Amino acid sequence: MSASFLPAIFVPLSAIAAFVAMGLFFLYVEADA
Repeated sequence: MSASFLPAIFVPLSAIAAFVAMGLFFLYVEADA
């Protein structure tokens, strides 16, 4: 079992997670303001 495929899954997943978190934070700030 090789772990060479792990970065190929983790990199896009972390990018999507960061994008979603930023979007939700932006919506929260805009709704609160």
